[in-house]
Amino acid sequence: MSKKYLFASIIFIASQASAIVVSSGTPDNYLSAQTAVGFSNVPSVGLCSGSLLATGQHFLTAAHCILGYSGAATVTFTNSLGANFYYTSTAMIAHPNFVAGQYIAGNDIAIIKLNQQVDASINRLSLYTGGGNEQGSEATLIGYGRTGVGTTGSIAGTFGTRREGQNVVDNVTGNLLYFDFDNGNAAQSTLGGLGLGTREVSIAQGDSGGPALINGKIAGINSFITCVGSGGVCLSTIDVDSTLNSTFGEQFATTRVSTYLTWINQNTFESSVPEPSTYATGLLGLVICLAKARKTRNGSSS
Repeated sequence: MSKKYLFASIIFIASQASAIVVSSGTPDNYLSAQTAVGFSNVPSVGLCSGSLLATGQHFLTAAHCILGYSGAATVTFTNSLGANFYYTSTAMIAHPNFVAGQYIAGNDIAIIKLNQQVDASINRLSLYTGGGNEQGSEATLIGYGRTGVGTTGSIAGTFGTRREGQNVVDNVTGNLLYFDFDNGNAAQSTLGGLGLGTREVSIAQGDSGGPALINGKIAGINSFITCVGSGGVCLSTIDVDSTLNSTFGEQFATTRVSTYLTWINQNTFESSVPEPSTYATGLLGLVICLAKARKTRNGSSS
């Protein structure tokens, strides 16, 4: 069985975002050319990933990446030539219905307004508007979070490289898109299917706020990882190491962007788009353990 490596940047539900874990080769086989994906540094909160929107001045990320902080944050982008661009926030807006620690309820979405238009060498991303069509779609997940392999989990101290990989949206529950992290064995396939082989990834610490792209558009925002189990312990017959750390057998969720189009447009001063009707929240029938993982880092490299 081939290995899967992790990248970095999403959440374990008890905290913040985690990282992207991949399948085979080395993490550098999964470098991303998507320059619109940058990372934020919010003092007292930590580092998260996020995406530059079509306005060129708004950074879409997760609410837990900014919650509780009222000062200025920095956002960094790197273009295709390796040049870094740094911006400061003039406003940070978390969705009003997001409650810290209640990731299963959704609403883990936020917008950081930057002090100026981002350099033209950084591309922009548009929003996925095909609400109702996400389940079964292949998504590209991008983030700056930790890296590692699916057999052993994310590795501390590996934040800071933009990577990407794929996974399939296995379940749509209300305003969340769920994925499972497969290794090709039925025992680790908790939501159906046996995965994408060497292309399949998960998320890890630092990937929070990063995008899940469907057809090149932002369909999800990395929010949290979960596992089947109880009392904070993952079920050993499913999770390969019984620990919530981005290993095979775990699940992760992204905030479903198509249910927040009106809110996003209202807060980026773009033209209003009708918001799809609310979808009934289904039950996964799983006991979910959530663990919050927050990535902190001193300074940023040029």
